Amino acid sequence: MKYIITKDKSGKSIKEFLRENGLSAGLLKKLKKIENGITVNSVHQNVTYRLQENDILNLLITDFEEDTNEYLEPVDLPIEIIFENENITVVNKPGNMPTHQSLNNHNNTLANALRYRYRDKPYVFRASNRLDKDTSGIVITANNRYYAAMISEKIKRGEVMKEYIAVVSGKLDGDGVIDAPIDRVGKSIIKRMVREDGEGALTEYKSLFSCDDISVVSVTPKTGRTHQIRVHMAHIGHPIVGDSLYFESNEYINRQALHCLRMDLGDLGSYYAPVPEDMLSLIRRYFKDEEIVF
Repeated sequence: MKYIITKDKSGKSIKEFLRENGLSAGLLKKLKKIENGITVNSVHQNVTYRLQENDILNLLITDFEEDTNEYLEPVDLPIEIIFENENITVVNKPGNMPTHQSLNNHNNTLANALRYRYRDKPYVFRASNRLDKDTSGIVITANNRYYAAMISEKIKRGEVMKEYIAVVSGKLDGDGVIDAPIDRVGKSIIKRMVREDGEGALTEYKSLFSCDDISVVSVTPKTGRTHQIRVHMAHIGHPIVGDSLYFESNEYINRQALHCLRMDLGDLGSYYAPVPEDMLSLIRRYFKDEEIVF
C-alpha cells in the first residue's frame, strides 16, 4: 500500500496520517512489528516520523506463507464473483455453502473456494460479514490486512449498510423496527432467542408484497448478532419460510428464504446480488400477477 504525501499532509506523523486514513490501532501495531512494515522513501521509519511533501509512504500488507491457515484446503467449488481487485473480493454466496470452516464443514465452504481461486499465492480468508450456510447473497472478503482493518472499522462505526430480502410466514404489512436483545438458548452453541439479558439487537423491515400465507420483506439489520434476522422475524410472529431451526421446513424451498441483496461500504463501493431462483420461484407461487423486482 503506497501513499504519496501531499502538501496539506506535510508535518503529520505517520501515526496521525494513517489513523486519519482509517488504519486501525491493531493493524498499526502489527505493521510496527514487521520488518520494513512501514517505510518512507524505502527507509524503515518509526510511526513518530514527520512526513514531508512528496514522501512515499509504504505499508507492507502482503500476506506470507506463515500467515495462512495450513488446514484450509483449496477446493474447486462454483462461486459467483460480483467484484474483485487486489484489495477486496465480493461473492454472491449460494444458499447451500457455509462461509467458514467448522466441525462438520471442512472442504465445502466459501473459504475453501476462495483459497482455490487464489491458490497461486499465500491466501488468508478474511470475511467482513458472515452469512449462515443456508442464507444466500453478498459476502465481502478483504484480500489484505489493511482492507480487513479498514472494513472492520467501518462496521464498528455503523458505516456499512446491508439489505436482505426475506420471505416470511403470514401476512405482514407496512414497516417497523424490532428492538429486542438476543442471546443463546440455554447452552446451545447454535440456537438463539430474544432474551432481556441478551445483547442489544436492532432490525428494520419493510413489507414489499403480502398475502394471507406469506410476505416478502426488505430487512436492514442495524446490529450484527448471530441469526439476528431469523430470530427477530420469528419473535414478531413472522418466521422465515423454510427455516427449520426457528420455524419449519418448506416443500417449495430447501433452506431458509433469506438473501443478502445489497451491501454499501461507502467509498469502497456498493454491491448487489440478484435474488436466486429458488427464492424467486417460491415468491411467484404466491404473487403470480406482481412484477417481482428488487
